[in-house]
Amino acid sequence: MGSSPEFEHESFARRHRGGMLLERHGLDLYPHPFLGFTLSPGHRSDVINIDDEGFRLSDSPSGTVDCAGWLARGGGGIVLGNSVALGLGATADRFTPASHLADLTGISWLNLGLCAAISLQEVIAAAPFLHAASDVAIIGGGTDLVNQFGSLTPDGAYGTISYERTFDDLVRVPVFDLAALAAGKPVPDLDERRLAPRATRPWDLAEAQARMEDTARRRLRDLALLARAAAPGTRIVLCLQPLATPRTRDLTAAERERFDFDAPVFGILHSTLEKCWDAYAALLAEGCAELGVSFLNMSADRFEGDAFADIVHPHDDGNRQAARMIQRTLDEAPLPTL
Repeated sequence: MGSSPEFEHESFARRHRGGMLLERHGLDLYPHPFLGFTLSPGHRSDVINIDDEGFRLSDSPSGTVDCAGWLARGGGGIVLGNSVALGLGATADRFTPASHLADLTGISWLNLGLCAAISLQEVIAAAPFLHAASDVAIIGGGTDLVNQFGSLTPDGAYGTISYERTFDDLVRVPVFDLAALAAGKPVPDLDERRLAPRATRPWDLAEAQARMEDTARRRLRDLALLARAAAPGTRIVLCLQPLATPRTRDLTAAERERFDFDAPVFGILHSTLEKCWDAYAALLAEGCAELGVSFLNMSADRFEGDAFADIVHPHDDGNRQAARMIQRTLDEAPLPTL
């Protein structure tokens, strides 16, 4: 399947309110002044539950883990990253990577996964908790790459953000006028204060190699920042999330029944992602070695059996397998050199 001006990752996200799994679970993303957006704080359901800060609850030997309780009990491990880290493909909180890691290690793991997060948002999410972390597992990388491939404004100082065109519509309006509109109040002369659209250029898949290299550079920059901020002795592993397609994995019948793995859910050619993926992983591995941070290429062909809910999100047993890979990597982790 391909991509075109009529089908690209932003229009897909708008049609499905951020993504198919979010839509399926009846979840919405809400603006957050520091993180960009989170799931609804305090949300409760049989599948996914969110704490007061907007992060998913996890299980541990000492009980349910949320931000406040994790700090009060003295910390432990933290999981950072995008919706793969959050465990969006899990059928319950107890089947997320954080919960599986707690079962394996015997300590509490705080789930700080953010839907569609990029590396800079991971650093911000970690900031209030990093001092109490004995271990840090970052699961992501795919969001950064897809955003950079599809961005119409790829050269910004802070990098690209998920749903950039949606955010661009919001940030063109003064913040207090935006609040007034949200409250249903009229805003006279709004058009006079509305900013002009940012200059953009059509994305071109011919730039994929250069954009991939820039993505790796930005991710390693933010990883170095996080490693410097962590307490001495903190074990850190950067995990490149899996990309499960019919070319990267022998998909099971159960997986194919659950999801159409040929559907272009990113609006980017799967072949383009697949072509760049190994080189992307190699750049991240090289950068991690220089930082003294462990790297785990969580490639889709390392998973066994019924492991995937869709192209990027492991299912319940896939999250268990991912946690086992992370645990083994952490057990061999060097201390950061920064």
